[in-house]
Amino acid sequence: MPTNVLDNELVEAMKIFETPKFLITKDANSEPNSSLIMSWTVYDGNTLVYGDFLSEKTRKNLNTGNNQISIMVFTMGLDSWLIKADFESFHWNDEIYEFIAQTPLFRYNQYTNARGAGVAEAISSSEKYGISKLSVLSSFIKAKMAKGKVPVIESAEGNMPKNIFDVFSQMAAVKVLAFIDEDGYPAAFPEFGMLPVSTNAVFTKRTQEQKRGYSLRDGQRVAISLVSLEPAAFQMKGIFHEIDANNAYIALDRVYACSLPRPGVRVDLPMLTREE
Repeated sequence: MPTNVLDNELVEAMKIFETPKFLITKDANSEPNSSLIMSWTVYDGNTLVYGDFLSEKTRKNLNTGNNQISIMVFTMGLDSWLIKADFESFHWNDEIYEFIAQTPLFRYNQYTNARGAGVAEAISSSEKYGISKLSVLSSFIKAKMAKGKVPVIESAEGNMPKNIFDVFSQMAAVKVLAFIDEDGYPAAFPEFGMLPVSTNAVFTKRTQEQKRGYSLRDGQRVAISLVSLEPAAFQMKGIFHEIDANNAYIALDRVYACSLPRPGVRVDLPMLTREE
């Protein structure tokens, strides 16, 4: 096992429980799933732990043996890292569970208890990538100007309700694109140059994709995590379509709410079986 996978700055960022962390898992069909899980932290060395609370689909993916995961750590200062890790198991009634139960997100909340402590071993971490506020503004403006490149096609599934569409249209909303990397591990990156064109189509600049050395394929399945300032979290899934080297769009076919009161509920169609 490699030593010092996590540098000191990344470790300190993970220890701050207000730092957003996105857990990317996959199912048996290599469908990516992205969940905002703030409780991820360092337990010891390269061993990471989080408190499982609301993540039904994530838990299902992990429990069925899909142990290749990634965690995107994204600070309030717009710095980010991607950690690739191997999930070990869930722990109950042991020192690892007690460690996570005593963290601020669980210890001082009389309504919330961790259903288990998920443990993973980090195998690699990226360099730190920073995004300036000027870059956020520039990406947002460029995305607004280029939205006309996306075809508008009606569909029965994947249509965002108005409240989600409105959040997605905000410049300050956090938008994270997740996919399965060439090595089989999930990966993700933030992209502020991402805007809805219609209720079922999202335009995206490829700025952060290129900056990190990724190359998403036309027709590839992707997941989008959307977090508002309120905060509220949503997830959309769909197919990545390349427009050109700098632009792409995602045709949506699934939309989920990921926060209380109904986490994991699909909202593009009413009354469907609960899935995150």
